[in-house]
Amino acid sequence: MAHELENSKSMIYVGETPWHGLGIKLDTSPASTAEAIRLAGLDWQIVLEQLQTPDGRKVDRNAVIRTKDNKILGTVGMGWEPVQNDKAFSPIDPFLQAGEATIETAGSLKGGRRVWMLAKLNRPDSVIVPKADDRVAKYLLAAVGHDGSLAFRLGYTPTRVVCNNTLSVALHEGESTSVKIRHQTNANTAIDALASTVQAIDARFEATAEVFRALAGRTVKSYAQLRSYVDAVFPSTRKEESGADLLGGLLAKPHTTALPSPFSPEGGNMTKETKSKVYEEIARLFEFGKGNDRPGVAGTAWAAYNAVTEQLCWHRGKNQDNRLEAVWMRDSGVAARALPAAIDQFLGN
Repeated sequence: MAHELENSKSMIYVGETPWHGLGIKLDTSPASTAEAIRLAGLDWQIVLEQLQTPDGRKVDRNAVIRTKDNKILGTVGMGWEPVQNDKAFSPIDPFLQAGEATIETAGSLKGGRRVWMLAKLNRPDSVIVPKADDRVAKYLLAAVGHDGSLAFRLGYTPTRVVCNNTLSVALHEGESTSVKIRHQTNANTAIDALASTVQAIDARFEATAEVFRALAGRTVKSYAQLRSYVDAVFPSTRKEESGADLLGGLLAKPHTTALPSPFSPEGGNMTKETKSKVYEEIARLFEFGKGNDRPGVAGTAWAAYNAVTEQLCWHRGKNQDNRLEAVWMRDSGVAARALPAAIDQFLGN
């Protein structure tokens, strides 16, 4: 299958039908995380069972077992503490009870090894480019892994309304819009104490809208500059190029002159030396990606950033689930580098 849902009933959603056409469509949002867990078929527990060799000798590893079907979800070290689904999603409940959020999706991926819940906050969208009606909505995401490879995480994630594109939101090293709690001793106690932390994250999230607006106010000076940004996000795309061409001059002051397309005879930047599959795709999305041709967006650093996040959300990886996992559930790699690299490349001078 192109998706990695366990089955057609292992996901619920409110609103638009997902890309794979599966899941249970709800007319109204669940009133609580407990109701959402039940409707999405996530009302199961995990237990740990120590592994042993065929001759009966115990080893220092535990199997993570789902109680409803005795399925082994993974193996973990002896210090790994399980986080049950109801505990993982409980920080969303205060928002639901206060009428500040509604649950939009919840489900299970990779045979139960990944579970998530996504709630839309009932707050006005942040307008990035007014004349383009380019807006960003705020969501609260809780996700946890049951196979030992993913820590619990809770945080805000923005979605660009014009194209339903989930954006990377790490502001810079040491400060982001999510928290991560490893499955170690006292992990569940730490989750209980997240209320004040979530409020602090909310304040940092508000700052991202200002960063987005700043990017929309800067014009990309050349395709060499765009390439410099792509290289910072995707280091594996680097080629041997002139340092002056690659790094010289990050941004010009905003101007109205359009760059020649690298896909036209006038745009001579897409040479054999600079062309790569990733860069070519992002350069095309920079011009023709969803919403990037709108007035006030076209040719800006905001369009460059959205080209990268659109590539991550819709084009990179083997399937959509892997793309969403990379953007939502991981804080390393290209998804985490996209915004900090944009700040360095386009707002650094």
